[in-house]
Amino acid sequence: MKAFILLLINMCIFVYNASAQTPDLAITKATYEFIHIRDTANRTKPYKETMVLLSGRSASVYRSLTKQQQEEKMANEIANQVKGAADPNHLSLTITGGGVISNEEYYQYPATKKLYTEEKIINFYLTEEPLPVINWTIQNDTLSIGTLHCQKATAHFKGRDYEAWFCADLPFKNGPWKLNGLPGLIVQAADIKKEVIFNFMGFEDISQSKQTIQPPADDIKTQPKELARLKEARDKDPQGFMKSTHGNFNSSSRNTGLPLASIDPNKISSINIIKGDNSNSKTNNNPIELPEKK
Repeated sequence: MKAFILLLINMCIFVYNASAQTPDLAITKATYEFIHIRDTANRTKPYKETMVLLSGRSASVYRSLTKQQQEEKMANEIANQVKGAADPNHLSLTITGGGVISNEEYYQYPATKKLYTEEKIINFYLTEEPLPVINWTIQNDTLSIGTLHCQKATAHFKGRDYEAWFCADLPFKNGPWKLNGLPGLIVQAADIKKEVIFNFMGFEDISQSKQTIQPPADDIKTQPKELARLKEARDKDPQGFMKSTHGNFNSSSRNTGLPLASIDPNKISSINIIKGDNSNSKTNNNPIELPEKK
């Protein structure tokens, strides 16, 4: 670990010289268990999801590993059934449902102080805004998390009071979700009410994987306020929203997470969806971002 940390320091000397428009190669991957008390009437069953933070020299992206795993599982199920079908022109498919997961990806660019958020609402949308400035207070408390020596910091952010543990040996000024701005990777964090928790699960070198970090160029560009209005319309009338957007999809060359898209719909006789093991509730009366008290 010490040798890898020294390598990171050398690789990140020029971390703030790259443009946000330039693809960045991922160097490390941190994995987190995200826990969120979304339904305050049912606190014993919090929302849970496995997330990953890929960090490079000039950028990072925070996204759902659970979503990726669900999509891969679905794709394998469909591929195996298509391959073993008695009549490939009349397919009867059984698919395991994925459950409620995150549709957002967060791209941080400390050098240009930009935050890009991708979210899928029928189409893929991308917003750009200033990277949030968080006024951290660094404490003297220290803690070993695995093999990482961490230090405590506290801050008020998005309506909540957070306690975070960062590792100064890992020279990244980022963290899970929108958390950023400490002199080292934010390894673990939680609000003091323990309603929003980012639990550290692991850290690894992925510098040989050739994974790139860059907001998708083919997303629909919009403003955060406009996207919020779109989400509000969807939440107020889901069926009406689906009808109004039917057939109005933006093209995308990337994997959309819909394995059925590659199959001729005329060849599908039936689709049976069975319940998966994801027990996350759709109820969210306690959003991660709260309005500030006046």
